[in-house]
Amino acid sequence: MKIAIIFGKERPDTMGVYFERALRHLGHDVGHFWPKDIDKIKPEFDFYFRIDDGYYDYVMPKELFPRIYYVSDVHLKGPFKKIKKHIIKKAYDLVFCPMRKEISMLQNVSPVEIIWMNVGCDPETHKRLNMDRIYDIGFVGTDGGVPRKFFLQEILERYPKSLIGPADYREMARTYSSCKIGFSLPIRGECFTMRNYEILSCGAMLLMKRLRDDSAEKLGFEDRKHLVIFDRPKDMFELIEYYLKHREEREAIAENGHRLVIEKHTYMHRATEIVDIIKDRFKLHG
Repeated sequence: MKIAIIFGKERPDTMGVYFERALRHLGHDVGHFWPKDIDKIKPEFDFYFRIDDGYYDYVMPKELFPRIYYVSDVHLKGPFKKIKKHIIKKAYDLVFCPMRKEISMLQNVSPVEIIWMNVGCDPETHKRLNMDRIYDIGFVGTDGGVPRKFFLQEILERYPKSLIGPADYREMARTYSSCKIGFSLPIRGECFTMRNYEILSCGAMLLMKRLRDDSAEKLGFEDRKHLVIFDRPKDMFELIEYYLKHREEREAIAENGHRLVIEKHTYMHRATEIVDIIKDRFKLHG
């Protein structure tokens, strides 16, 4: 299919980049456009795929059909208002969103269909390397403010032989491939996140704060089988202690999680699902 994909490409490690790569690998003819160039897009594509990138002042022209929107920042108050406004005004013909709670909120006012669609991993970037796991805990990213920064500070104090902090996306695989446990605490506990997939794809055992929704379960992830879930700081440190001491159990969980994301949760899987849905909804061929 001939697909126009629209998102800001300032960073090489965003959902837009991963979706674009996946669509190309699937054999589609993909043209990338920056949001500022939306008005220059010609109506010659099978569909127009807008990826949430923080730019909300650009609206897809009506003559471009069908207009598809993948929204991700709906858990943030400011972006949610702007995204909601676009959806109410029917600036798009179909919307995908990874956050189940926000979907229910948007569906109350939306004149268009909103479909739950989580993100995934990109095995070309988030790959398990043949490295000794010499570090205890791995976390790639910013502290995110309260409460996550306090969790990270305490982890680093108790387990100084850890890798915690920002890193170039090209170093992410080396970080998680050299750590026994990968830590994840979404700031708002919103849903199964990109970081979760990245940790699992790199083969570390994922230790994750319980989410506010059931996205992990819906995606097939089981506690103590594919990952480990904690509720409170006390639980978290008890689980860290346990799994650092029980290598075989830890590695079995990590392997199960790794297999699951590679077999079912890559951006190739997501792109395939999205294209199939779009074809069905709008009776497209190709």
